[in-house]
Amino acid sequence: MSYVRLDVIVSILLLAATPAGAEVFVRWTADRVPARDVLGNAALALPADNAAAVREALAQGYRVYLEIDAAAVNGFASPSRGVAGVVVRGLPTPAAFSALRRRLQPLNLRALAVDERGRWPHIRSSRVTKNSNDELQIASRSAQPWIDSNAALAVIAGRTDVRPLLTYAWTPIGLAEADEGPALENYLVAIAEAGSFRADLVLPLHERFQQRILLGEASARRDWDQIQRYLAFYAGDSASRSEAIASIGVVTDAPMVWFEVMNLLARHNLPFRIIAPKRLPALSDVSLKLLLVLGEPDAAQRSALAAFERKGGLVRIVSAPQDPNRLALDVRRQLGPDKRVIDVFNGITVIAAPYAGKDGGVLVTLVNYAHQPLPVQLRIPGVFSEVHYESPETKATLLAHEHRDGSTEFVLPSVRVSARVFLTR
Repeated sequence: MSYVRLDVIVSILLLAATPAGAEVFVRWTADRVPARDVLGNAALALPADNAAAVREALAQGYRVYLEIDAAAVNGFASPSRGVAGVVVRGLPTPAAFSALRRRLQPLNLRALAVDERGRWPHIRSSRVTKNSNDELQIASRSAQPWIDSNAALAVIAGRTDVRPLLTYAWTPIGLAEADEGPALENYLVAIAEAGSFRADLVLPLHERFQQRILLGEASARRDWDQIQRYLAFYAGDSASRSEAIASIGVVTDAPMVWFEVMNLLARHNLPFRIIAPKRLPALSDVSLKLLLVLGEPDAAQRSALAAFERKGGLVRIVSAPQDPNRLALDVRRQLGPDKRVIDVFNGITVIAAPYAGKDGGVLVTLVNYAHQPLPVQLRIPGVFSEVHYESPETKATLLAHEHRDGSTEFVLPSVRVSARVFLTR
């Protein structure tokens, strides 16, 4: 079999197995819409009151979703003919949103509720703060950088059968970024993050970028070509049933209260799943190695926790707020290398997510929030016979790997923004 043929087969295999297919809606706010061959197959989320843009987008053959505020749900009339669905921003009441879905269903239109609790994903490696003497100081570049990530939010919002749909506003650091908007890499990281952590995304395009596209600027077209490459790479079946792999069960019925704890777990590559406290007595997930209980358990829950420990599981109870970063590191040490489902070396700006693939295989997706190429070493429990790697910039490649202490170790040669790896037994 030729190498080219292997490449094709592996690409199809990865796309079929990936749980990371992201549906991205491009939020377009300008009154004019570029020709269809400019934005390609992008689905557009247009403000419902921007009638001119809606008409032009429909005439050009775009998939159009009307964006409305939660307050407008009850009085929202039937949308224009040809519209694909409605995106609701804000927090509509369950009753109002259900009524909207019932009205749209006979028209074969989708109703989507967008979660606006997210943050534009980026790295804050040089935070400027004031010390006790009221002097400006910059964080050390050698220290572990702070990452604004939506990995934990995707887990929290994805507990239902409905795939989470996230959006967020651009948060510039300086005046230049406020005027120019996100750099290309910021858009690429946003798309890669949604795809890696099984979320859909309403991607807001900055007004300046929209105007540059409309004017036909060559640099804007080149940037959009790269954005399209990422959209295609992470497109897939949004109803995929591949299961995220985790060895930590976070026991809480108030995940947003304890958000920073879960945010730091994700930041330190400690995949977790959320368990409602009332489900503890019936817990049967043998893959979990540690239960992190956030809040004081009752008698029945303590009995279930004791039974979990008797079977060899680890339990940590946190009844009062603690330093989230220190807690995450303590959990990592408590698990040890034998009970962690993934280890990432020399990648302090990388967050990874492992998923159970077919026939015992494992799929790992990675996002480099620093968007600077670097080699990343991974260790995955289990003995795998082949390791394939691909990225939006790189076709599927077979990687060298080693087996050590029941795990498979390998190095990704250069992760710029994102990558995914498929391990087969």
